[in-house]
Amino acid sequence: MVTVALAGASTGFGLTMLRTFLHLNTDGKHTLILLSRSAQPELTALGIDVRAVDYTNHVQLVHALSDVHTLLSVIGGSPEGMRKAQLAMIDAAGEAGVKRFAPSEYAGTSNDGIDLYQPKSEVWAATQGCGMEYTRFSCGLFMSLLATGTPKTVTTVGQREGARSGEEEALAGLRPWNFVINMKVGTADLPGDGSAEVTWTDMRDVASFVFCALDLEAWPEELGVRGDVKSFRDIVGVVEKVQKR
Repeated sequence: MVTVALAGASTGFGLTMLRTFLHLNTDGKHTLILLSRSAQPELTALGIDVRAVDYTNHVQLVHALSDVHTLLSVIGGSPEGMRKAQLAMIDAAGEAGVKRFAPSEYAGTSNDGIDLYQPKSEVWAATQGCGMEYTRFSCGLFMSLLATGTPKTVTTVGQREGARSGEEEALAGLRPWNFVINMKVGTADLPGDGSAEVTWTDMRDVASFVFCALDLEAWPEELGVRGDVKSFRDIVGVVEKVQKR
């Protein structure tokens, strides 16, 4: 059993991870803590130890992490905001005696050549020199990026998570948007010729994988999980078949 703190898990993918952890942790095996910039009464009511933190307040952050074994960052938002908050966490976690840390990666195996991800590269460099045991969780792209507009109905998973529609369940915390493929109007803005293979993984599978990784005796520098591998052209073909176009 370990005490796990999740930073930034009140919205988006982070909230899906927190909900998955709660579902898998029914025996209370791990102690779950949520670091949040604001109070989260609905999550507190579920028995989660919600600790309000200001990432610019080093002393407060060290105190919030004082009894934490594993720190998982799922902070989203602007790249610069993610960079500042995570660098602050790394400094505070080291001083607080945190044993394990995983930054907010959850993408490909490299950030090279992606301007938007350059702040992630800085955080990863700081992680490698932090003195804690660390890993980077790699999963490719989230399948939920393709969920906008789905006509599916709510399943038992969505009911468990309080989803109001099948689309909300399928998006799993992501905002509705048309990523490369607009299934409603039947268009696709393919990257290149669309033939490059892409790894796609369900967000709840990623969260389950991270939860299981808490039991590992040692973390390697990278832990990867893969759901399916399909190019965007492959996906267009699937969409056309389903929509009979």
